[in-house]
Amino acid sequence: MDEARGFGLKGAPLLRTIMDIEGEAMRARKLFPDPAGVMTALVEEVGELAKAYLDEPWECVEAEAIQVAAMAIRVLEEGDPTLTEVREKRRKEDG
Repeated sequence: MDEARGFGLKGAPLLRTIMDIEGEAMRARKLFPDPAGVMTALVEEVGELAKAYLDEPWECVEAEAIQVAAMAIRVLEEGDPTLTEVREKRRKEDG
């Protein structure tokens, strides 16, 4: 795979990739401050990444990968209140 260099996007150091992800997460929070639905958005972004990987230039793959990482961070940091009730119910059922 010529385009993926294994050490950050566009041959950049990992710190640059992390900064790009942080910027995308901040942008997403400004556009959609309510964390409701972030899990659904994450799954949607994963699908877009898969499609880009198969059909698009590498720059599109990079952009989609950054969006996936940003949404995963939002899930980690904010959770998804639309799924909290389901999660709690399942945990109670499992004991």
